[in-house]
Amino acid sequence: MADNEKNKLKNVIEFYLLANNLKYVTKDNKQSLADQIYGAMILAVAMNSEYHKTENIGEALKTILFETLNFYYPNETKECMDKLSKATTLITDINKCSIELSDFAFECTMSELALEYFFENFLLEEELDTKNCDELYMVAKNYGIVDRLGTDDVKNYEIFKFYYQNRVLKKKERSGWDSKHWNVSINRIERISEHIVGTIALAIALDSEFDFKVDIDKVITALCIHEIGEIRIGDITPFDGITPDEKKKIEHKAMVEVLGNLKDRDLFLNMLFSFDEQDTFDSKFAHYCDKLEADIQAKVYQDMGYQHSLAEQEGNIVFNSSRVQQMIRDGAKTAFDIWYEWDKGIYIDEPVLTKTLQFVRDNKLK
Repeated sequence: MADNEKNKLKNVIEFYLLANNLKYVTKDNKQSLADQIYGAMILAVAMNSEYHKTENIGEALKTILFETLNFYYPNETKECMDKLSKATTLITDINKCSIELSDFAFECTMSELALEYFFENFLLEEELDTKNCDELYMVAKNYGIVDRLGTDDVKNYEIFKFYYQNRVLKKKERSGWDSKHWNVSINRIERISEHIVGTIALAIALDSEFDFKVDIDKVITALCIHEIGEIRIGDITPFDGITPDEKKKIEHKAMVEVLGNLKDRDLFLNMLFSFDEQDTFDSKFAHYCDKLEADIQAKVYQDMGYQHSLAEQEGNIVFNSSRVQQMIRDGAKTAFDIWYEWDKGIYIDEPVLTKTLQFVRDNKLK
């Protein structure tokens, strides 16, 4: 591997790892900074659908991520951005964004904090015990909590409902790390929402260093919503006894239900279906980032010492796979070895991504 290419890969992983840190900064071991970013991004998507705040929602999503990184890790963010090839463009795009767009990103973050407080604290303090979205919306409306979303009650309800459903992803653990699968021994297992933020950071960094000729804003938007079906069906892995076709069928049904009556519902559905079919390079690149982020997280857990040895995986349903058993016979020594062998063929038509996975394998990340 040429030194220039190796440096680019190093820059990608450094930026990704900076964003990965957001998964571990939590309040009372509940919501992490990555969860907060995800909530703000989901609000941005829904608010833009209903009130058309910007022509390019991807710019708003990037702004939410970069401003959070810069607030909590100013020195590290500057150091990473100084290295990324498109850093100047990225920073210029954000700095040049209209006051309206900057305000929109800020409002999404503030609304996320207000709504999260409403669900986690206010309802408990007021001794209100209901999970009915209509009832919750009326309470939030009566107390002025949804006022900053907009002025139209019907639109505000759709935004509130979409956010309320997506909060589930802040609570749901990624199945790959749970007690039935790899039984990662960290106190707080990665949530689906945190994985999504990781995919977005990875996509931005990869496109910056290697210029994949994708519409990165469309990729970011697709990644932001690509797991909404899991709100209803959970995080189904290849080892859970459900075929890919079965999963796609129930997940697509769930996507339709979650999107409800958002004005941009059909646009989002087309984006999600394209993501599953990988029928454009944008959707294929987004799909690759989704898979690669999970591979990197597996290595992060390995290097942090949270992955158990293969000899301590008695209840691991992954080991029911004959393919996994063959990997062990062929010399796999760690959990990441199996992740690597399982996924390395995914990126065969994109050598840069194959080399990224190899770089992750060959270097200690944490």
